[in-house]
Amino acid sequence: MKKLLLIAFVLFNAAVVKADNTMADLFAGKTKLVFLGLDFTQAKYIGKAGFMDAQAIQNQHIVSWNNLIELEPKKFSLQKAFSLKDDQYKSKVEDMVTLNKSVNVEKNITDDEYSITEDQVKKSVAKYSLSEKDGIGIVYVVESLNKNAEKLVAWVTFIDLATKKVIHTEKVEGKAGGFGFRNYWAGAVYKINQEIDKNLYKKWSKSFKA
Repeated sequence: MKKLLLIAFVLFNAAVVKADNTMADLFAGKTKLVFLGLDFTQAKYIGKAGFMDAQAIQNQHIVSWNNLIELEPKKFSLQKAFSLKDDQYKSKVEDMVTLNKSVNVEKNITDDEYSITEDQVKKSVAKYSLSEKDGIGIVYVVESLNKNAEKLVAWVTFIDLATKKVIHTEKVEGKAGGFGFRNYWAGAVYKINQEIDKNLYKKWSKSFKA
């Protein structure tokens, strides 16, 4: 009896491990991708002269930058970049909008250089409360908005939504540009999407072959 229970336990755990979503599953079309939006909880705003209205950034722009992902899908959707069918892709930024309410922009405006590590990205993800439980999530964990260098730096991070396990994360830069404060930094998000479309998708699909 004990032997049978042991075998059952081993088989159960093997099934659980097998059920975890992987990057290979994504590129093989075996799971869906959910664009979760932008996480600003660890972001710094470099170049004090470029961030004069901290309250507007905190209460208005951070929400707007996330909402643009859903409101302007032709520009900000990642469906084309990952060659996904309609039923394999969705965007849902509500969880990041809620998460970002905890940030204090004013305290994070600086003239100093700044970076975060992969471990810090993983610690951030571990704190997420996600309404999506199926498939792979992609979130941009923002490291910095750098007015001096005119770029946004973010860790493009893939998460197994069932376990909240980070299955891949990579630092990517986007050149800022556009008319007005909101569009200037939204332009950097768009450039990160373009980098995925033009270069990173091909690299990742080769690296994570099943």
